[in-house]
Amino acid sequence: MNRNLLEKSNISVCPGKYCGYEINSTKCGACQRGYRVNNEGVCQLCDEALSLYDFMYIVFMALLALSFHWYFINRLQKKKQREFTLVKQTILYFLSILEILLAFIFTLLTFPPLGKLTMNVCQVKLLSDFYPMFHNPIVNYRKKLRCSYEVVYPLQSAIFVLYTYASLIMLLIRPFFLSIIHQKFISASIYSALHFYPCLLILHALCGGLIYVSFPILTIISTVLLNAIHFTLIASGENEWIPFVRKLCGNIQNWIIYLVHVIILLCGLISLTQFENEYHLIMLPTVFLPGLLYILLYKFTATSTIRMVTDLIKIPCVRNLVFRDHLQAYPESIINVTLHNVIVTHKQPDGNYKELWIFYTNMDAIQPKFPMKTEFRSQLPLSPSLASVYTIVLRLKTLETCYFDVPVLDDAIKLAESLDALIANTDGLTCDVTFLFPFCFSRDFDVIQDGWTAFSVESEYSRLQAISDEWRISDVNKDFAICETYPERLVVPKSISDDYLKRSAAFRAHNRFPLLCYLHKSSKSCIIRSSQPLVGPSVRRCKEDESLVNAMLTQRNKKGWILDTRHPNIIKSAQSKGGGCEPDQYYALWRRLNWNLEKHNLLQESFMKLMDACIDQSEKDRWLSKLEGSNWLLHVKETLRAACTVAQTIDREETSVLVHGSDGWDTTLLVTSLAQILLDPDCRTITGFEALIEREWIQAGHPFRTRCTRSAFGRSSHGYESPIFTLFLDCTWQLLQQFACSFEFNDTLLIELFEHAYSSKFGTFIFNNEKEKKKYNGIKQTVSLWSYFNRPEILHTFLNPFYEPNPTVLWPSVAAPSIVLWRSLYLRFYENQTPQREAWDEYLLIKEKEMQLRSYVNKLRQELLELERKCTEKTSNTTSMIKTEKDPVTI
Repeated sequence: MNRNLLEKSNISVCPGKYCGYEINSTKCGACQRGYRVNNEGVCQLCDEALSLYDFMYIVFMALLALSFHWYFINRLQKKKQREFTLVKQTILYFLSILEILLAFIFTLLTFPPLGKLTMNVCQVKLLSDFYPMFHNPIVNYRKKLRCSYEVVYPLQSAIFVLYTYASLIMLLIRPFFLSIIHQKFISASIYSALHFYPCLLILHALCGGLIYVSFPILTIISTVLLNAIHFTLIASGENEWIPFVRKLCGNIQNWIIYLVHVIILLCGLISLTQFENEYHLIMLPTVFLPGLLYILLYKFTATSTIRMVTDLIKIPCVRNLVFRDHLQAYPESIINVTLHNVIVTHKQPDGNYKELWIFYTNMDAIQPKFPMKTEFRSQLPLSPSLASVYTIVLRLKTLETCYFDVPVLDDAIKLAESLDALIANTDGLTCDVTFLFPFCFSRDFDVIQDGWTAFSVESEYSRLQAISDEWRISDVNKDFAICETYPERLVVPKSISDDYLKRSAAFRAHNRFPLLCYLHKSSKSCIIRSSQPLVGPSVRRCKEDESLVNAMLTQRNKKGWILDTRHPNIIKSAQSKGGGCEPDQYYALWRRLNWNLEKHNLLQESFMKLMDACIDQSEKDRWLSKLEGSNWLLHVKETLRAACTVAQTIDREETSVLVHGSDGWDTTLLVTSLAQILLDPDCRTITGFEALIEREWIQAGHPFRTRCTRSAFGRSSHGYESPIFTLFLDCTWQLLQQFACSFEFNDTLLIELFEHAYSSKFGTFIFNNEKEKKKYNGIKQTVSLWSYFNRPEILHTFLNPFYEPNPTVLWPSVAAPSIVLWRSLYLRFYENQTPQREAWDEYLLIKEKEMQLRSYVNKLRQELLELERKCTEKTSNTTSMIKTEKDPVTI
């Protein structure tokens, strides 16, 4: 007798669920492929028609593979944003759909009846039909009868065939397209598919029965959840319903994703109901219900940013640590980790406790002085002595360094991990702006002047009208329809129509068309800023842009200058990618000058090297070598030279200057704003300097949130941080040192601006442009920094006691010995600043004494004049009386 079969004479009925007799056979065992045992224990041919449920199961498994394709295509798009355009993404979407569709058709044609888009099946009766191997009977408690075969033929094998066909078709079609269009992104998509297809095959082999039974419910639940997640990502940062709907409807990808969710949800409903009666048709419109409900109720279903932040806090409080700053150490300190900041409570020498608030936006990097990884912790003693501490070094964006000496290793690790995660959460591109502290700050002072309305376009236009009437205010950028990084209202030449502005914007990078930023009173020449023109390799031209630029050339008898802040090699590289510079043959009224100012990433490296030198002052020679190697002072020098060149062209040559680099929001603003300080005495007053920053940096679209996401110690995930604004403040400080009496403000104002640019409780510097400010309702939700600065008690601290208005143009020295290190900023936490402060206080006392003496002298002069007046009157009266006595009396 065979081991796996029993004679029919011995056993009248086959044991087990799936053992049976073949037709015309007396042996009991597994049925052949395409057969399954019936109720009489005989193997019967699978010839039942494919049911709707079985068909939808195959559709579900096909859509599952398609979903994986699209997931990896999206990952590829996020990884290679510059190379992976929408057209390439659409090509891969189309190829994946075509592959799955062909594989699905070939699968139906492969199984009996051959050549027809259907198949004969054995109907699934029980979940165990997918797992017959677990139901092999044991005869007489001695021998196991092997009756394992595909009971649900061909549902189980059809999925394997489907994925095999899909893989083969993919390997045939995609390399064909790769050979035609020569794009590497197609090969990357093939590699990802070759990874997930085996995983899907293993998943089906192990869990095919469970998926078959539960896929309608899984489809409905997963689709609703994924739909909610998708809408949540879209709603992130949106506070109003209308902007959310506009953002949802404005992207075609959102429509595609929503349509896919609707189709999958429809498949789930069809599989669940199978249209057994006419009432099931009523359920079909409910596939649109989850999306509509989420749109209406998105405020209540959006992911909570608070919950996300609290998940990052692994330890809320650490006690008995030693807190150290640049002044001294504070034992028995307590650190509390909150949503927006850490609160360090330390004991003062007088016995009182003081709180220090350190915002996460002010944290640049942490440097734990102990092993963070588990494999290295074994190197530490298990029972540290009382003298053992674990130090966390916290570097702040304001260039200060704090130290936390934690006595317990586990607390130190949790605190370091929490701070590291919370710092990463403030990344300029990924953080939720509305969760930053300025949106939670309640004003604790009375506003004398609202900073949000203090420097409007209308006030600037009124100043221009006093100089020239050739300009007008345009609303062409209403709702930021033309340029997202320009304000909505713009000052443009009267002779240029809005249609010309639109066409010029289309010709410039980021739509930043040439815009007036300064008009000289005497010569009427102007400083203009823009981004690079999109001439490309074919040297495109735009007559409207040429007309706009020429309209700003007020002195037609002189050629203007175009100052490009890039190296010629960078310009050539940009032109090969679609950018470039103004062609001489089309801009005949202009001459071009290249002035190489380093890009944002090189400035960041220089800034980091500068602070590395400032921290390390162990040896003077080494410190000087590091300072020189940072090239920071060289950047200051070159920037001032560029600004002086622009000022000389405006004032001496009396012709206009167009300044631009690549994007027009970094080095361009740096040069134009410094040139205005040199030319315009109003920019050297406190109010004028604030107006300059508002006009030339904030409204002009400098991306503060991105550029100031890290300072001199840390690196962000995107790498877009750069100290452009810090370089501007440094150059202004150099001018302040050379012309100490020409500025109404002192360096305290510059240091305050530096600190608030990197971390602030005010909303002035937390947006990348005016569109973001309007999108997040920053004017109503946050407080302006200028409202705080323009209070008398604050303004008093910014005043320069030596200020004497100087209406002339400033011509600074840009020789190397004249450019010095800004010690009161970069070294204020690393060297003793007491002598400088004492000298400054002495200056202030002398100046105050001088003012008192001047006041006293003026008072004495007033008294002297009054005495002289009285004496003159008395003398006059006496003379009149004497004259009257001498005259004869007439009767």
